[in-house]
Amino acid sequence: MKHSIILADENKFFLEGIASVLSSVKDIEILERVRYGSELENTVYARNPSMIIADPVTEHPDGVNVAVIQKIKQEQPETKILILSMSLNLRLVLEVLTAGAKGCTPKAVEQEELVFAVHTILSGGMYLNSKVIRLLVDGYIKKRCVPTASEHLKELSVRERQVLRMISESKSMREIAEELCISRSTADTHRANLMHKLGCENLNKLLRFAISEGLINIEDRQ
Repeated sequence: MKHSIILADENKFFLEGIASVLSSVKDIEILERVRYGSELENTVYARNPSMIIADPVTEHPDGVNVAVIQKIKQEQPETKILILSMSLNLRLVLEVLTAGAKGCTPKAVEQEELVFAVHTILSGGMYLNSKVIRLLVDGYIKKRCVPTASEHLKELSVRERQVLRMISESKSMREIAEELCISRSTADTHRANLMHKLGCENLNKLLRFAISEGLINIEDRQ
């Protein structure tokens, strides 16, 4: 079964580029490429896509903006939305996530990561690029509004907290193993234990949990 996707962006060259990348994926079908908000709404309601990939940053009066995304999610909540934008900032990220987007990443993302993000969201998950996660973390730092950790987080060992912090810094498991002077398999075991103890199904959920609970050591990130 193929997943249907509508692409929305003012830049027609970008639309063609993304369409070329995703069209090569066997379980993905590009339904339409649209450039304006009213066009997107009409196409979504008429064709009921599995996903919309859009850049909500626009100065056009009929552009695809956050309000359009929110309206579509309210009327067709089953449609998944992935944001790809060159103008990511904390305010935009919070707005699109609040509006119902299930993923957010810069336009300059690698093809492999884009495809992974699409599949993650289509399968019911959520995907946040590492730069987006950094924006959210930095937002907590600046506002000094990191909440107190939950009681069950006390189950984490010192080593597990170290691994979690290093994952939040976008370090690979190979880099983590080298810095902690442990084997790659041991590092993977720590990651698996973290996800099990915190009830996180994937790394994105693990990071969002750590950020929301104030578990990441902020001083080590500065």
